[in-house]
Amino acid sequence: MNLNLYRTYVKVVETQNLSKTAEEFGLSQPAITKQIQALEDLYGVLLLERSGRKLKTTEAGETLYQCARDILKVMDKTEQIMEEFSESRKGNLFIAGSNIPGEYILPNLIKAFKDKYPYINISMAVADTEKVFSQVAEREIDLGIVGGWINNRKVDGFQWLEDELLVVFPAEHRFAGSTEVNLHDLAQEKYIFREKGSGTRRVSEELLLAHGIKKEDINIYMEAGSTEAVLALVEAGMGISIVSKWAAERIDPHRKIKSSRIADAAIKRHFYVIYPRQKHRRKSVQHFLEFIKEID
Repeated sequence: MNLNLYRTYVKVVETQNLSKTAEEFGLSQPAITKQIQALEDLYGVLLLERSGRKLKTTEAGETLYQCARDILKVMDKTEQIMEEFSESRKGNLFIAGSNIPGEYILPNLIKAFKDKYPYINISMAVADTEKVFSQVAEREIDLGIVGGWINNRKVDGFQWLEDELLVVFPAEHRFAGSTEVNLHDLAQEKYIFREKGSGTRRVSEELLLAHGIKKEDINIYMEAGSTEAVLALVEAGMGISIVSKWAAERIDPHRKIKSSRIADAAIKRHFYVIYPRQKHRRKSVQHFLEFIKEID
């Protein structure tokens, strides 16, 4: 039996929506529909029916949902137990990072970890901070690295690497040659911000507010879905932005973008390592946590 069919079915029942499931799994909606139909053909019963805009389980569908959850739990437990017996340290690791850790920190980190544990299979995704927290809380992934903390009773974690926020300008901007700038001098500028849900976006808004610049007074000219998109818009002369030093320090010197520190204060934040609140973790997850704690 293909366990992925059960995983898909359980997610569809819980989201009550085919398109949401498709988005979370990175598949097309027709592919999700095909998997549900495969289960219905296998058992010869109708599993789901539409109720308004949501999908509801039939009596048979609800029974299969409960059984599928039990099967997946048993398989996950079996994998955990058998991994404990593995002398070659084999295993799987599912990681997600918010934009800055996912694009600028995790690739080199995973390379170093794989050099030490070559038999551990790793899957990595990049999403905004809120999405990563949600995935950890629902145990869809083993571990996340994010740019801000969100209180969630299902999530544990710890403060990790330090970050600093810098201002980036188009190369011809009047402040582009300054090593430091004052936020109040930039209050009327056009800002390019990350999308809502981004840790950098949240910290940037908190930073401006702390300096008496209210959210409604900020000219948010555009929003972008990634830091690289933000930098491209800044380079095109669309506005300025506040970004992580991890991104600013990796800007190609030939690009028409300049960065400056914020003079008002050393604007620091931390990245956080987060994981589901649970008593036992697979050995592969424990290995990664021990590995990452050695990095500062």
